[in-house]
Amino acid sequence: MKILLVCTEKLPVPFIRGGAIQTYIDEILPYLNREHKITVFSVSDPELPEHEVRDGIRYQRAAGDPEAYYQAVANFVAGEMFDWVIIYNRPKYLPLIAAATPKSRFLLSMHNEMFADGKIAPEVARHCLQLVEKVVTVSEFIAHGIADLFPEYRHKLQPVYAGVNLKRFQPRWALEVAERRADLLAAHGLKDRKVVLSVGRLSKKKGPHILLSAFPEVLEQHPSAVLMLVGSKWYGKNEEDTYVCELKEKAKSLGDAVCLSGFISPVKIPDYFLLGDIFVCASQWEEPLARVHYEAMATGLSIITTARGGNSEVIVPDENGLLIKDYQNPHAFATQINYLLSRPDLRQEMGQKGRYLSEIYYSWSRVASDILKILADDRTSNKILLDDPKERAITEC
Repeated sequence: MKILLVCTEKLPVPFIRGGAIQTYIDEILPYLNREHKITVFSVSDPELPEHEVRDGIRYQRAAGDPEAYYQAVANFVAGEMFDWVIIYNRPKYLPLIAAATPKSRFLLSMHNEMFADGKIAPEVARHCLQLVEKVVTVSEFIAHGIADLFPEYRHKLQPVYAGVNLKRFQPRWALEVAERRADLLAAHGLKDRKVVLSVGRLSKKKGPHILLSAFPEVLEQHPSAVLMLVGSKWYGKNEEDTYVCELKEKAKSLGDAVCLSGFISPVKIPDYFLLGDIFVCASQWEEPLARVHYEAMATGLSIITTARGGNSEVIVPDENGLLIKDYQNPHAFATQINYLLSRPDLRQEMGQKGRYLSEIYYSWSRVASDILKILADDRTSNKILLDDPKERAITEC
């Protein structure tokens, strides 16, 4: 089959600037490309050509604001013929593209609440849902949100959990990885420190300010603890806004107990996960399901995360992580961080369970397989991942 993947207009593919959707696309491409002719349409970037073929995959890129970008997509498909077009996270523009290639079939891949009020007009949303064969979502949370708004299209919704590169993100206890971890800790001046790791953009909805407020209480019990905040205001750059400046000012009072890395290239992110003793996601918003949970599990880190949006869907409470419901309360985070820092054996057990779950359920090959089953119009695919991964994990053990 000839398949076109249309990325959002924010960041390019390959994921040289980062980005959850860009990573998702980049990681499934090798599996899709084994038996199908793949084209990827993404935004232009100074480091990438407008047209290229890389590893047998064709890339087409265009610049412009969203309106101009998706018009460029429509113009492109009008001169081509694709069996399937996969639109990522932009249902608003699907009718425009569908009109340009009426013989193609459409799959919509949803990673955020883009069907919410204010994001898309209801009549456009219904038209979009009528046009597509299926809507795959990164979590049950996103699927339920669409179903609540448009229940007549519930039958087209199918959660397909994302994944992690199990070769790039390796368990911290593997012999060669343990040696690398020791070298990295020494290089960062973190030898004999307990590293509380958080990876994500420095934005209020991600909650780094909550962790900074929680950390004085952590230091009372664990004076050697370090909070490492990995990320910047936006992907691919180190620009600062008022919020980031406030974070840095707040961090000064904690001295060397806080490290702010700034933007880290996606190729180096696995090394930063190796620095952690525990992983914390302090999401303050209804997060669809943050990719960093998969990466922390693959690295073998115990997880503390908020029960917000879809994050809890990959957590088996007390087995691979802990959930925080009082997500605005720094004391709630401090309590759980102290709990895990005081229990190295429990951290190890949770990390091992997380690695197990990532190997069984969250590989990119599984993600690609699920999508290909849908594209092949496999009627049995209606059952893919509709059960609860936490229940599956308990059953398997």
